[in-house]
Amino acid sequence: MCMHRQLCVLASLAALILWAPVSTLFAAGPELRSLLPAGGQRGATIEVSAAGNFPKWPVQAWVDRPGLTVTPGEKGKLTVSIAPDAAAGEFWIRLSDPDGSAVPRPFIVGTLAEVNEQEPNNRPAQAQPVGSAVVVNGRFGDNGDVDAFAVDLEQGQTLVASLSGHESLGSPMDSVLEIVSTRGGVLAFNHDQRGLDPRLEFTAPSKARYLVRAFAFPSVPNSTIAFAGNDQYVYRLTLTTKTFVDYPWPLAVTRGRQTPLELFGWNIPAAGKSTTVRAEGSAAGVFDMQGMLTDPVAVVSHAARCESEPNDLPEGEPIELPVTVSGRIEKARDVDVYCFDARKGESLTFQIESRALGYPLDAVLAITDAMGKQLARVDDLPGTRDAALTFSPPDDGSYRVVVSDLNQQGSMRHVYRLRAARTEPDFEVTADALSYVLSAGKPVEITLAVARQNGFDEEIGFSVSGLPGFVTAEAVPSAAQGDLAKSVKLKLNAGAGAFSGPIRIAGQAAGTSKRLHSAGATLPVGGKRTTDLWLSVVAEKP
Repeated sequence: MCMHRQLCVLASLAALILWAPVSTLFAAGPELRSLLPAGGQRGATIEVSAAGNFPKWPVQAWVDRPGLTVTPGEKGKLTVSIAPDAAAGEFWIRLSDPDGSAVPRPFIVGTLAEVNEQEPNNRPAQAQPVGSAVVVNGRFGDNGDVDAFAVDLEQGQTLVASLSGHESLGSPMDSVLEIVSTRGGVLAFNHDQRGLDPRLEFTAPSKARYLVRAFAFPSVPNSTIAFAGNDQYVYRLTLTTKTFVDYPWPLAVTRGRQTPLELFGWNIPAAGKSTTVRAEGSAAGVFDMQGMLTDPVAVVSHAARCESEPNDLPEGEPIELPVTVSGRIEKARDVDVYCFDARKGESLTFQIESRALGYPLDAVLAITDAMGKQLARVDDLPGTRDAALTFSPPDDGSYRVVVSDLNQQGSMRHVYRLRAARTEPDFEVTADALSYVLSAGKPVEITLAVARQNGFDEEIGFSVSGLPGFVTAEAVPSAAQGDLAKSVKLKLNAGAGAFSGPIRIAGQAAGTSKRLHSAGATLPVGGKRTTDLWLSVVAEKP
């Protein structure tokens, strides 16, 4: 019996070795789980704690765009210097060492003053006093953690409290915000305003001190019913009685044109409700009168316009494709209808964005003929409550695209962006990882998934930029048909040397379209993608 137990133990150990991830058997690069604080004010230099596993320190720090300088200090500490003219918004920081790279984490640059949460602040009597225009950087450090902050308000003042955690930082939490009195009575509450992140607006009924209280549950529910916390539960809490912009209007502008914008939100003075933007690229940042960044507007190459009420059934509002329309379901049971002319058999694409932008519309998208007969209808796409469909008219004529809310709700926040265009063949390339480790004599294969859209049937060739001279790339083209149309492998080979840095893989159509796209990989926050892949070439040890 004793011998049998020994054999079982040995067999179990052997199985663990065979099935253990490679990173547990050999040297691995750093692991970065979170940054605290996860952001800072323009012009500031701050110390940031990096939670994770760092076998070799100091690490190398890389940032995806200019404006931040990151310098490693003692183990687990980074000094982040933010340039006074740094663009407000999201930066990505990646840490690496000679053995590999960590998954990049977001760092948010803002314009308001910032403070760090101070423990203990669980109980009302321990609430941390803060100003009325500040960003608090905090973390729910342990299970059961509650963070409370004291704000003094005048009668009639409106306080906006907006917590960013899951949606913009990737924190694995579903957080809650409350406004409570100093006696503990709950005066306002919000749970999921923008995805799993809360936001609330509270107008003080009298001059007094009020408490903003925050706590969180796991973003993936488990068997416990309790407040949760760990080193990844980081957040940024904006508290302000000054201007807070919910969204700029319209939500899309035409590239290269000077476009007037109207700002919607809270505490916006009349003089600050309007601005203009002249945009290039694919998105444009918009700033309010305090210099705070609002959500960006999309920049499109075709016409962009706002809906014009009344535009309900049966006539609707005329549009010409291609166009991007900014719309709003302003009241319950409202519908927005757009009429367009189309030819028999042509392929048309219609896409709604609202939930993906952080707004509450649960969009329903339908196509009818001129008599109101429904020809197509879509509610939710996989993984989202936004909608999209492709439609081929059965005859030449006039048609209607109808936008509504599934639950027949509406408000000034039920905004959406509708893109209507003739379908064009295209492709997208996705790499199978964010980073790769290579050494001499041990090639690495990168699998590239090719998503061919709307009948795209050209061969696609691949090239890699950013490689050191001692690394070569062998790329197999993606054929127009067959298995290689969907997936190809790119092989990297290294000679003697060491390297750590970003690379880009470009795919270009060999046919008449000459379409060019870089391969992307999914970041750990909100399904966002990056085309900055990472390569670590490990030098041979003597």
